[in-house]
Amino acid sequence: MMRPLKQMNNFDRGELLCRLFPEELANTLDSIERQCKYFQKNENAFREGWQQKGFFTASFWYNLVQDTYKRINRQQKELSIRPRWFADQFFDGHNALFTVYCLIEYAAETGCSYKLRQAIHLFFGEEKLLQLTFKPINNNF
Repeated sequence: MMRPLKQMNNFDRGELLCRLFPEELANTLDSIERQCKYFQKNENAFREGWQQKGFFTASFWYNLVQDTYKRINRQQKELSIRPRWFADQFFDGHNALFTVYCLIEYAAETGCSYKLRQAIHLFFGEEKLLQLTFKPINNNF
């Protein structure tokens, strides 16, 4: 039996999203990978402009970025076709913070399908977890 949305944690919401949109896993994975590359490319500027206090240190954030990128490189094919595996890798524990950040960013892109965008906003909201306060290097790869 499914719990009400208010009682779901990030893992529950992430798993439901993956099961509802299995055809979007590859595109979502590509978007997360682009975010990893973006943060890696802009690491020095991002660390210098870090404004978050407390729990969200730049080092903590970059550990999430690096861990996510490693998971993608090790298991890309499986992650793009197995909803439960995708959820296990990206919505469990602290990894969910970076994944949710990536999903909200992806929902703002024109490449994100309308229905997926609506689901992301329903499950995770529209508010960005981080406000970038530096001038990043061009995001083209």
